[in-house]
Amino acid sequence: MLRNTTWFVLALLVSARAGAEPPKAGASAPKSPASQRSPLDVPRLARALESGDEAEMVAALEEIEARGRDGGPAAPLVNALLLRGGSVRVMLAAFKAAAALGKESSSEAVAPYVLHRRPEIRQAAAEALVATGGPAAAAALRRALTSVDPKVRATAARGLGELGAKDAVSDLFVALGKEVPGAASSIASLCAPAECDRLMEYVGKLKFETLEPGFVPLLLRKELPSRNKLLYIDRLRRLATKRSNSVLQTALASLPPDGEPKLRAALQTALQGRPVKVEEDQP
Repeated sequence: MLRNTTWFVLALLVSARAGAEPPKAGASAPKSPASQRSPLDVPRLARALESGDEAEMVAALEEIEARGRDGGPAAPLVNALLLRGGSVRVMLAAFKAAAALGKESSSEAVAPYVLHRRPEIRQAAAEALVATGGPAAAAALRRALTSVDPKVRATAARGLGELGAKDAVSDLFVALGKEVPGAASSIASLCAPAECDRLMEYVGKLKFETLEPGFVPLLLRKELPSRNKLLYIDRLRRLATKRSNSVLQTALASLPPDGEPKLRAALQTALQGRPVKVEEDQP
């Protein structure tokens, strides 16, 4: 009995040592769950989306959405459904799927829905366009800046900045004048120097909270000339309010360690309540 027990213990020790050994060189690492996914069954999904059964269609769209950017082969199916239309539940699921896929080819199919009579449809369509991107999305979002729906207007303003739609700056200024949320930050991320100057000219004309989201992005823009940014810092200093000082503090804290020395010095000077000097010939 003792002998059998001894052999059993030895077997356990050998097994434990083998399990603790590192994998041999050249051995393949375990595959991640994402890489072990089976390919999308596109024909099956196509049948589901053409079935007319709402539950089946939504389930297929949710399956596509779950694949994210890896679900590209299903994009034509989603686009075809968007062009055909469907129930509210199906369309909302389709917008989520299109957004998850992030294919520019979906933008033309999504675009008309930003003008839909139902608020949940037009709001979901606007969000999807921010994800799908491209010229068709940017054009639709520019139109959406004048939507009757404030949520759509705000999404459009934010989305144009995220899409880098520099040709939409003039439209964003119109939206800014109507105090559309997101307009200031998008202008700040897109504006050319003269347009950035125009944004700062609104200080004192519009409510500070309308402009505030644009200040820090503007001051941290690497491609914007230092002279412009120093002028903006001094303009905010002259407001001498808690909120303007908070903006300057946030900008200073957000500067990377290797950020512009002149910008850092100007922010520190302004926070001490002293004027920021800008040389006429400073770039």
